[in-house]
Amino acid sequence: MHTLLLTGFEPFLDVQLNPSGEVAQRLDGATLGASSGRGLVVSSRVLPVAFGPAPLELEAALSALGGEVAAVVSLGVHRGSAFRLEGRARATFESDQLDNDGQRGAGVQLDGPAERRTTLDLSRCERWLLDAGAAEVTRSEDAGGYLCERIYRAGLDAGARLGLPALFLHVPPVELVGVEAQVRVVRGFLEALAEDL
Repeated sequence: MHTLLLTGFEPFLDVQLNPSGEVAQRLDGATLGASSGRGLVVSSRVLPVAFGPAPLELEAALSALGGEVAAVVSLGVHRGSAFRLEGRARATFESDQLDNDGQRGAGVQLDGPAERRTTLDLSRCERWLLDAGAAEVTRSEDAGGYLCERIYRAGLDAGARLGLPALFLHVPPVELVGVEAQVRVVRGFLEALAEDL
């Protein structure tokens, strides 16, 4: 059975409960898309909020899973109330916010193209999120220039190299949408994605 790699993040700054990491942990081991006859198993990782280690941990997870990965979906928290689909990740990061290791994203420049885009149809992804119970879904072309964009770029780079889709989904803070509700939405979304892959 193939695997869907799902990542979230640990707490950072004033985000003491990071729903992205909580949702990823709670979905670890879930089986998706069984009704289609080719189910996927979720393999989750909670990544550090640190520019150096986070992409290395993503690569280590992909390596450990071998050639069985069908897609990479990464989660991160943002300030808004919507579930926000990110269309692209850039090679230059502009945030002045410090990561948990005290490093700034501003000035980080990666090799490769100036930007990479997801190969997934965001209109369909938006519909799947709404069908899964999301009250509000938006799309963005700016993943924030912080760790979310850094890990999205790592996922897209890996996807280009390995021939698999990658996506980044920003989730709301727990003060606006509770963890259990987010788990239901993300699981429903992943079920639809698994059926489509």
